[in-house]
Amino acid sequence: MTYTEILTDIGLNRRSDDISPSAYAATKKMVLDSLGCAIAARTSPGVKEVVEQMRDWGGKPEASILLFGDKVPAPAAIFANGALIHALDYDDIHIPASLHITSIIIPTALAAAEMSGASGKDMLAAVAMGVEVAGRLGIAGRSRRRGGGFLPSSLDGGFGAVVTAARLLGLTSKQCVNAMGINYAQTSGNRQALHDMTLTKRIQPALAARAAMFSVALARRGFTGAHRALEGSEGYFKVYLNGDVCEPEELTVDYGWYQIERLVVKRWTSCGACHSAQAAAERLAREEKPTPDDIDRVELFGCGPGGLVGGPFEISDNPQVDAQFNAAYGVALALLRGPAKLSDYTDEAVLADTQVAEFAKRITYTSVPDDLPPQVERPSDYPAYAPRYHGVIVHMKDGRRIMRVQSPAQTFAPGADTFETVLGKFRDCAAFSEACPPERAEAIIEEVRHVDDKPSIAPLMGLLIL
Repeated sequence: MTYTEILTDIGLNRRSDDISPSAYAATKKMVLDSLGCAIAARTSPGVKEVVEQMRDWGGKPEASILLFGDKVPAPAAIFANGALIHALDYDDIHIPASLHITSIIIPTALAAAEMSGASGKDMLAAVAMGVEVAGRLGIAGRSRRRGGGFLPSSLDGGFGAVVTAARLLGLTSKQCVNAMGINYAQTSGNRQALHDMTLTKRIQPALAARAAMFSVALARRGFTGAHRALEGSEGYFKVYLNGDVCEPEELTVDYGWYQIERLVVKRWTSCGACHSAQAAAERLAREEKPTPDDIDRVELFGCGPGGLVGGPFEISDNPQVDAQFNAAYGVALALLRGPAKLSDYTDEAVLADTQVAEFAKRITYTSVPDDLPPQVERPSDYPAYAPRYHGVIVHMKDGRRIMRVQSPAQTFAPGADTFETVLGKFRDCAAFSEACPPERAEAIIEEVRHVDDKPSIAPLMGLLIL
């Protein structure tokens, strides 16, 4: 079997009734979380422009743009919805492979389920198995990635989205294999937009999701794609990874859990690479209650200097993005303002809170100190996070040195969240949007809670037009 045949067999041929209850529970949790992220991002920079462009192009009314209600061609709806879910960088992380997946998979599932009239349970199954394929491919490729320039979420997530759409639109296994080959021709994604602090970062999952739907639509009509898209001489492992093709068994290993059970819910709208240092700073602020006048200087370790979030804090044309992807800003916010809120990461808030901005500019990076506490045990399936700590050291004017540390294994512990624990985040997202009143938010919660019992997702989509 080719590698795309292996992934197609995993993702397409498992019956909805054979997927575990724990996987369905995790899927409903992540659907609710993703919808909350989209609702909160309704007025986020870049969203209006994306939606307006999809409206301007128009076309066959196949699928709905979340929140706005426009019916447009499926690729256009998928693109807009992927941008909405990812716009605030508040969507989940698949820790074993370090991917954002649901901003690719869930928009694809919603559009394909609308088109096909699929049941709620079948929609959930398509999400779970799309994540399964993307996660397995991501784990196999993680140790083989060529530097940090490519964007693994877009690269791996698109293959998962192909499976999601193929399940819901009734493709055969052969057609799905062709769709994966067509998708490979469109595979792309890099981190330069992030380094340049631009809005393009938030549409890259959307591009991957749209490409997946193009691929499935063409394969459904008999169009063919590369059958050795992954392991071929010019395949994915050669072009995007280091050329070391994984063994087939690495794609089929029995993990004892579904990949969707390894998605974690983000706490703040900052980059996940900021989260551990931010958590350490929040704990220090809560326990020690330092005031700005008490603090001489602050040092961070484990998340810089350099990398995605370890640069000096500066405000450019996109203040929200500048703050989201800067560990020093997240720590300054935690020390001066306490637990970060959605409202703290808007353009207006970042520009207005000059005290936090100036404080962040004075934070420096240091090496990991020698007096760390014992390492926190991490799950064996978390190769993304070797035993280590991120942390903050506050030097007080009275001579005290106060340190708090946080392991990524603590920050992103598997299974820490359930549907019930995500409710608070969802309600905060709804309140922040000001377009989703509490009664509408509660109706969405209940619809997602029971979506596996519904003959279609039409009632849910109706509630998501604000």
